[in-house]
Amino acid sequence: MTPGSIPAPFYLLPPIRLKGQKNNFMKTVPSLLLTLNQNRCMKRSLLFSGIFLCFCFSAFAQVQFRVHLDSSIKRSLTGRLFVYTTTDTARGVPDQPDYRQPMFALNVSNWNSNNVVEVDNNAEAFSLKPSQMKPGYYKTIGIIDANHEERGSFNPGNVYSTRNVLFHVPQEGQTVVDIYLNKEIPERPFPESDSIKLVQLKSDLLSRFHKKDVVMKAGVVLPKAYFEKPGEKFPVVYVIPGWGGSHYNALAQRSRTGYGVGMGLPKIFVFLNPETQTPWGLHAFVDSRVNGPWGKALVEEMIPYIREHFRGATETNKTFVIGQSSGGYPSLWLPLHYPKVFGGSWAVSPDPVDFSAFTGVNLYQKNANFYRAPNGDTLGFFLQNGKYQSTMYDEVKQEQFQGDGGQLQSFEAEFGSLGKNGKPKQLFDRATGNVNPDVVKEWKAYDLGMFIEKNWNRLAQELKGNKIHVFAGSEDNFLLNKAVEAFAEKAKKAGADVTAEIVPGANHFTVWSSPGFLERMHGDMDKKISQ
Repeated sequence: MTPGSIPAPFYLLPPIRLKGQKNNFMKTVPSLLLTLNQNRCMKRSLLFSGIFLCFCFSAFAQVQFRVHLDSSIKRSLTGRLFVYTTTDTARGVPDQPDYRQPMFALNVSNWNSNNVVEVDNNAEAFSLKPSQMKPGYYKTIGIIDANHEERGSFNPGNVYSTRNVLFHVPQEGQTVVDIYLNKEIPERPFPESDSIKLVQLKSDLLSRFHKKDVVMKAGVVLPKAYFEKPGEKFPVVYVIPGWGGSHYNALAQRSRTGYGVGMGLPKIFVFLNPETQTPWGLHAFVDSRVNGPWGKALVEEMIPYIREHFRGATETNKTFVIGQSSGGYPSLWLPLHYPKVFGGSWAVSPDPVDFSAFTGVNLYQKNANFYRAPNGDTLGFFLQNGKYQSTMYDEVKQEQFQGDGGQLQSFEAEFGSLGKNGKPKQLFDRATGNVNPDVVKEWKAYDLGMFIEKNWNRLAQELKGNKIHVFAGSEDNFLLNKAVEAFAEKAKKAGADVTAEIVPGANHFTVWSSPGFLERMHGDMDKKISQ
């Protein structure tokens, strides 16, 4: 997530002209002049009026983007069209949003190369309308998110403009900018090797739930010993990456090193994709009323497949799950709900595991609000070096602009149910921040602090032996350490055999690189493997 944008200066707020609407600004000018003329110093007032008018007309220009679908794109598109701009003309426009720069969006249906889409003041803007752009030079690109099964705009099947268009916004007058979307994003290749393999497994469970074919994806990393001992079966570590991570992490040396691939006894690593075929964000391999039985599909379909096709060990004490952030939550959820399957789990910087501390909000508190603390203070977002870089309101505003699939909607799909509009029920009102108590009630089954407090006696026999490990940094950027602390308190009260620790000085991303952390994790795995 990126920090929120800085609000526009007051003099940039009123647009000069909105296509298809009356010019309200012009209506205000006669009354303004009348007021000024009534001033005792009439000449001075008239002079000021002239300066004011010149300033206003010179501060804004009419900017219109005309977006074309290139004739090489032979299909019609329905989705959310984005126009990104940047004042950094030397570098060009990134293919992902930069909320410090003007950007615009609108939804289009059945768009083809015979039609031109006009993006002007009628489009959604973040946070300046086209007529409010400051004079100067810009570059721009366009992209349409027409892939309705995947989160984010840069996915296979979406179409974008390969050429940055340079344009100038003058002091006054009109600028028309033509953008041509000419490139369809292809499927990303997965180059296999002897030791890294791609798995694409159709899930019968998920296909029945969604009434369409759903495929689970994984990148399998085989140890050197796998080839040296062809008759041997090996322990398996299932990795659930955090936001933005996928099975492609198996291809990246940095990711493999970060999770300790190659440390300790030989193990097969299976990098899972936690956001396959869901428009709402990460399904994260949690059984969900919205996303479907992803946890069950992992346990009953993917794990048996890995054991059969890659000589994965079948014993519980040789089957592990680890994960970071949005992959950390399921790394705790899975062993609590499938205790006979996993011999050990390591949940690192997990998404909120206790909803009494949900990124700084106690969801159970009366009149809970996502934007304001009980004392009325604005809730910050992304804590870094003791200072918030943004606000919760700004982050929600950014997610709303991008459409479906943001982090908050991801939670709503993971923990909640569908509303009448066919989308996950919203935890809180996006305008006011007021939390919906009825939605919180629906979420309670996914509050893992509450879950372990109520269910440990039932789970104790299967989970004894310190199988569950939860870690967060004391400086977690999203305050997730507070949720881990709340979870740890409830686990202790229940007498649960759980390791829940706060790593001093670590933030959301650096727990893995803390001194000795990986060695300790793999050492614990190796002890269990040797039992």
